[in-house]
Amino acid sequence: MQNDQGNMQASTTERIDWYQQDKFGMFLHWGAYSVAGVEASWPIMAPELSEVMFKNHTSITQEDYVRLPDRFNPLGFDPVGWVEKAKNAGMRYIILTAKHHDGFCMFDAPGTDYKITNTPFGRDVCLELSQACAKAGMRLGFYYSPPDMHHPGYRNTRKLAKENWLGEPKRKEWGEYLDYMESHIRKLLTDYGEVSILWFDGLFNHGKYDPSRFHNLIHDLSPNTLINDRLGDGYDFITPEQFIPKQGIPTRTGKPPGGMDPGGDGFIKTILFLMKIPGIKGWLKKQLDKYADGSLELTPVLQTPYPSPYDFQPWETCMTMGQSWAHNPNETNWKTPRQLVRNLVKVVSRGGNYLLNVGPTALGTFPDEAVERLQHIGKWMKQNGKAIYGAAYTPIYETGWGQVTRIDNQVFLYVFDWPENEHLMLEKFPGRVGSVSLLTGGKLEFTQNDGDLIITLPAQAPDPDVSVIEVSLSGSEHAWTTYSPAPVTKTEPKTYLKTQVIASGVINAFLNGLIAFFTYRSRGEIPYAEAAIDILITVAIITFLVAWIGVPSARNELTKGNLYTSSFRFPKLPQGSAMRAFIIMLVCVVFFGGLFLDGSIYLFNPAGFSNWAYIVFKTIYTGLSGALGTWLAVVSVLADRNRKNK
Repeated sequence: MQNDQGNMQASTTERIDWYQQDKFGMFLHWGAYSVAGVEASWPIMAPELSEVMFKNHTSITQEDYVRLPDRFNPLGFDPVGWVEKAKNAGMRYIILTAKHHDGFCMFDAPGTDYKITNTPFGRDVCLELSQACAKAGMRLGFYYSPPDMHHPGYRNTRKLAKENWLGEPKRKEWGEYLDYMESHIRKLLTDYGEVSILWFDGLFNHGKYDPSRFHNLIHDLSPNTLINDRLGDGYDFITPEQFIPKQGIPTRTGKPPGGMDPGGDGFIKTILFLMKIPGIKGWLKKQLDKYADGSLELTPVLQTPYPSPYDFQPWETCMTMGQSWAHNPNETNWKTPRQLVRNLVKVVSRGGNYLLNVGPTALGTFPDEAVERLQHIGKWMKQNGKAIYGAAYTPIYETGWGQVTRIDNQVFLYVFDWPENEHLMLEKFPGRVGSVSLLTGGKLEFTQNDGDLIITLPAQAPDPDVSVIEVSLSGSEHAWTTYSPAPVTKTEPKTYLKTQVIASGVINAFLNGLIAFFTYRSRGEIPYAEAAIDILITVAIITFLVAWIGVPSARNELTKGNLYTSSFRFPKLPQGSAMRAFIIMLVCVVFFGGLFLDGSIYLFNPAGFSNWAYIVFKTIYTGLSGALGTWLAVVSVLADRNRKNK
């Protein structure tokens, strides 16, 4: 088994090698929504969320939004020019939105008339861009949204999208929608040349799309196509959105992506509900403002100081130039060209890729502000691209003055803040230095004492954005392979079980002990018959509730990948949480409540209890009931997974 895993890892490394070399790509959010200058899809899905997150205050009714393709005629679309702009900016791959959440297809999609070939423009832009990319040697990928506001299989389209935009997988039509998705993926992977990446955006609860079905389909049709982390497990890279991880280097978790959490749909519904409550709405708005400016880490990313190549998690930050993804004619908060260059360096210094977004206009042209920024980045890349392509992270990522990467025996120092004292120091530099020079040309003097590297700099920074210094090592050093320990991200099933059982026991004993105190403190004797009936009812209620909660909770932990594989064995029970909890309750009531508790009382204390004795007794047995019900619930779920693994 270990050999198979090793071969699989080698195969994955080979597939993704080009991606980790190329580092810099262009994201294109373009569709019929560009006609109205509104954000893609979100104004009809969650208008209040859309305005806050994307800072586009233009509103539109769903009726008007759906009719936008009737006016979509981008006569300025120039795929060759697009590729040229990306190439001149130093970008090495392009991702185009083939279908966004609204369901409008930018290719000649089967099974629908809601597509660009059915507009006044009438041309397949995905096909034309793929041909331009192939001719220029530019890699191409497609963004594809599993959510689809237009297809009646995804949701009941007789309702407004904002009422059911998360999809309705329990409807019988859901299977038809997944077949529709498959026809699209097949089309994109067979009729558009080599597709380097399929960039999914499943939003929440990815499990409802049957991820393994589509991963297997992609691997069968196009084995070299990379897949991101927004459609289940088995992904090639993760996609932090609008932010750059700051605490270290992204590291593999060994778990499915967070989007597999089945509670995701419920979570976003809760957020939308809370946004209607004054006070809470203001706080949530501040958090979403952080998303817009890139200071909110929207999705958790496990980070360690210096992971080994095996533990490193390939990743890509996708980011807007302004605050909207689609073209916003009223955009004012553009990131400065300097900020974009520095973002690229920050991403690369942590081993990531930078996918920088452009929102073309309704005519199919790039906004002037975007062109200006692409040209600025391109000018910097012509001088410094050597220090970007193929660069890897190093154990030096917190310097105060900039960032550090390494390519073979060359270490690159990216200086953001040029030292006024004309000296740059790297304490405990992990390697013996042979020479130091500016990447733009010119040797620099240096000294290296007791591991500290001190470089003498010219008075003026060579570049106003980021100056790059090249440090040549005289040989490989052990310090470069002293990696951070692999993080422990999973819990042993026995540890999880113990924690849940103890917590359930303590909570139930405390709460029911209080109830017993206030119920029986002024009573006299409690006869056996009353105590026996109370015991049966109490055990039934507690064990049903804890099992009903414990079953989905344990399943959720397994879905999230938080538990190692278990070896527990248990009789097979129904999958439904309520039915399983009911069976566990019956077992507990009969054997624990009836035979053990009631039977023992009848044998040893048939007269009954004093009030205080029963308060103490009830505190104890309710705690044991909670612990027992939880134990049975969790073990039954762990045993289910054990059977599946076999």
